Amino acid sequence: MSGATSRSFPLGKLSDAGVRALLDGLRTVGDEVRDAAYDPDTGALTVELTGAHAAAEVERFVAAMRQSLRFVNRKILKENRAQKLVNDPIDEQLRACGDLQFLGEGLTGLRGRALALFRFFEREAKAIADAFAAEDNHYPVMIPNDLLAEMGYFGHFPQHVTFCCHLPDSLPVLEAVAAESKQPKLHGLPRLEGRLDPPAHVLTPGVCLPCYVQQRDAVLAEGEVRTLTMQNHVFRYEANNFRPLARGWDFTVRDIVFFGGRQDVEERRAAVMERAFALCQELDLDVTLELANDPFFLDASRDKAVYQRMGEVKYELLFHLPQRPDPLAASSFNLHRDYYTAIFNTRLANGERAESACMGFGLERWLYGFLSQKGLDPANWPKRVTEALG
Repeated sequence: MSGATSRSFPLGKLSDAGVRALLDGLRTVGDEVRDAAYDPDTGALTVELTGAHAAAEVERFVAAMRQSLRFVNRKILKENRAQKLVNDPIDEQLRACGDLQFLGEGLTGLRGRALALFRFFEREAKAIADAFAAEDNHYPVMIPNDLLAEMGYFGHFPQHVTFCCHLPDSLPVLEAVAAESKQPKLHGLPRLEGRLDPPAHVLTPGVCLPCYVQQRDAVLAEGEVRTLTMQNHVFRYEANNFRPLARGWDFTVRDIVFFGGRQDVEERRAAVMERAFALCQELDLDVTLELANDPFFLDASRDKAVYQRMGEVKYELLFHLPQRPDPLAASSFNLHRDYYTAIFNTRLANGERAESACMGFGLERWLYGFLSQKGLDPANWPKRVTEALG
């Protein structure tokens, strides 16, 4: 295998939003891409590759993404500029504060003041769900492969999936594993290659996914808008793009999901966005509510990025980080149209297909965005937060 190399790509008039989406996609590739950087002065994208063998594939990927993203223009629905920002080196401070426990790539534990602040945003997201009388649901963190396949997830976002597997129900294998784990030279980690059963489940990549199958063959009453909420751990593999709190392999999301007619669902999505934005105003957060698209689509799925923009089916709440040039998406507000309801035959009383929408609140990202703007010192936090934390 040849050594590391780099390639440069002129991006021309690609918008800032398009550049961000392309960079996010490249950072997810992982094994082929070591780093990617964009120079706004020259309009050039430089990609550092693990070797020349990866160049052709990355060149194909960039060309295809540029084709889709040329239509991506920034559209800001709302904007709030904070009156007070603290430009502290938050990543270094978080690592030193003692409230975060770093268990591995993309795996971060919380305690103390950081956990208390996490719980504050957890309650705020639940309060928004309660304002719509959402029925609370709790689901396992695992989903059968077959169910995820029925939803078409593997065809759109296979790079995020984390499979679950286990040792077979074989006494000789279990005895061998137990014996090996006691050997000092193996430090308790036995050989697993060739011993694991094929995975039949995945760790859920979307907290709302079980609720769509829950509506299989359901018929909504006249004028009904079925409203559900759920909170759970979510697992999305991010290759070399992990960053504590901002991008985790295991993170926490509160979702609010609506099922109903198109106009009803759109109106409720708008109402949730208003409440989320009002919370940001109340907490003096520097944010924008922007038209968005999922940053990484494979092969034929890339045209969905254009569909999302033209149909305005996805908005994101972006926290602006004083320490970094790129904003952080902490919430998304998505119209699914009839994608899931067509799969699971969810219908209105008049026989027409229902539509769905999902609003997501990434709680660790809200925590990180807040701390990036307000710092670790509670003296700089809004009174509403300090009073809630006691």
